[in-house]
Amino acid sequence: MRRRIRLTGRRQLSRSSVNVRVVVLPHKRLLTLGIVDPKPFRDFPNDAKLTIRLIENKIVELVDFGTLGAPRPACELKNSSFSAPSCQLRVASVDPERPGLLLGSTEPWTLQTDNDSEAGRSQKGILNFQPKNTAPRTWKLDIRENEYPVVYVDERIPDPRGWARNDPGFVSTALPSIIGEVFDEILDEDAPSDIDWMADWLRWADSLVPGKAPPPRETKRREKKEWIDDLVDTFCQRHRVADKLLAKLISDGATS
Repeated sequence: MRRRIRLTGRRQLSRSSVNVRVVVLPHKRLLTLGIVDPKPFRDFPNDAKLTIRLIENKIVELVDFGTLGAPRPACELKNSSFSAPSCQLRVASVDPERPGLLLGSTEPWTLQTDNDSEAGRSQKGILNFQPKNTAPRTWKLDIRENEYPVVYVDERIPDPRGWARNDPGFVSTALPSIIGEVFDEILDEDAPSDIDWMADWLRWADSLVPGKAPPPRETKRREKKEWIDDLVDTFCQRHRVADKLLAKLISDGATS
């Protein structure tokens, strides 16, 4: 029988209060946990259980970091396929009278498992590109509830992130589809401006089509599609994606 963690009385912990990293070693990967700001944890009992929950592509791993009073600094990751999993710190009670009660947790965030620096990660913008084994596809889109969307790009491609951002073929054919899928999700939300990543995408849309507010959720699907099509057309026009693709194809044909 699975024991469910109850959410009563949960305290929201700031993402900045902890430092979670992946350390890549020759034959394994370690997950490290450091408490940067101990103040939010002071009211928790020392025997409270610390767990990092990782989720990606329906794969879940719970990493046990011991207790608040005696935390483990590092644990080996069992799943070797994680690329950019959703990550959440959870603090749970071990009190016999309320076992499993969730005392506090952070909002989920996307954990980078490669060697990018924090500065480099902060510059990725509203769409996160990650190398991964996506075969037989060249890319896959992962839209998450509370985190910025992730585009997984075939890791066999040289510099997959750079290719996805700059290759005229990808930008002109895949990126418009990705934008459309993301806004399908956003326009299906009751209050998208209350969700951080969706609010950022809406601000980006307003910079492309200023003054043209996105239709609310109850709007007919056809009208939503027209709004998204107009946004995508404006994006393609501003970045001249068709012209750049055509120029590349002509150039490749001239040199072949």
